[in-house]
Amino acid sequence: MTTTAAQIEIGSIMEARKVREPDTTTTFQELPIIDITDIDNPDLSKREALASKIYDACTRVGFFYIKNHGIASSSLEKITGEAGRFFKDLSLEQKTRLSRSRNEQHLGYSPFEKEKQPGANRIHLFESILFGREAAFDREFGAKVDPQQDAANQWPKEDELPGFKAAVGQYFGELLALSRKLTRIFALSLKLDERFFENMIDRPWSMLSMNYYADRVAEKPDVHSAIQAHTDHELFTILYQTGGAIALEVVNADGVWVPAPPIEGTFVVNIGDALSIWTNNIFVSTLHRAVNRSGTERFSIPFFFGANFDIVMETLPSCITETRPQKYKGITAGEHYLQKMNHSYGTVTV
Repeated sequence: MTTTAAQIEIGSIMEARKVREPDTTTTFQELPIIDITDIDNPDLSKREALASKIYDACTRVGFFYIKNHGIASSSLEKITGEAGRFFKDLSLEQKTRLSRSRNEQHLGYSPFEKEKQPGANRIHLFESILFGREAAFDREFGAKVDPQQDAANQWPKEDELPGFKAAVGQYFGELLALSRKLTRIFALSLKLDERFFENMIDRPWSMLSMNYYADRVAEKPDVHSAIQAHTDHELFTILYQTGGAIALEVVNADGVWVPAPPIEGTFVVNIGDALSIWTNNIFVSTLHRAVNRSGTERFSIPFFFGANFDIVMETLPSCITETRPQKYKGITAGEHYLQKMNHSYGTVTV
């Protein structure tokens, strides 16, 4: 297996302390709400206290709300409005020109579908458009990255949706900055140097999805306007969900679907499969679904944050013990993503 320069440098700042085993004696009945005001606090003890709360949520639930996250309500209103413009102002023909079915990175538009597509394992019971990272969006590292490494995004024409790409890029950049702050807290929670992930996320494979659940009423969880039970693929997801409809549900250890309703001023954060690989399942990638039973339309806008495409994800030695043997082989972030997406939606051949 190839060792990257980033891994060699990271190895020099990694500490040998073992991660404490999570408390799995109780199951959750609701998602914790964590105030992350101290995420930038110069006082290390304050950041460590926040990291401890994050650790408990990541190990016990795999999901949590964050408040005081620094993203302005005007930004959230703007991106929701842009999602509405895309799904409602464009014709089906205009949206279909951006079809994800022709994109090897699975980026682009997916329509509402009642049946599985050939080679897919999941029905797409909602509309969505998926965009990946472009250097121009990245305030911290964009100037250092070759734009030729940009995601192969498909955008509506500027005269069809004026200002749409610029608005998406602005919001994408804000979420990139927040995600990098969260990775430092995740590292602290795992008894690592805060900079552990730094060189693995300067070109992160990250995506913004706009999802539209129409005003169908779901009498069954797998029929109308829903995303079926699944786990996310990347390190973690930061979700903004609109309105008062209770759609997102998270399964606990007893098999009970726990609702995660929208709470004003918060995001929902959940651990993805990639971070479970790194932590040997100490951080839980929890099964979840969304079912629009409300009778009203719903937008959800998840941001999926991952490592650089070429980074080899290997389980942290501090997360391996005699009672918790290593569960995963090393894999690059890119291979992991494509394997997961090809399994869910079928392999794309161009």
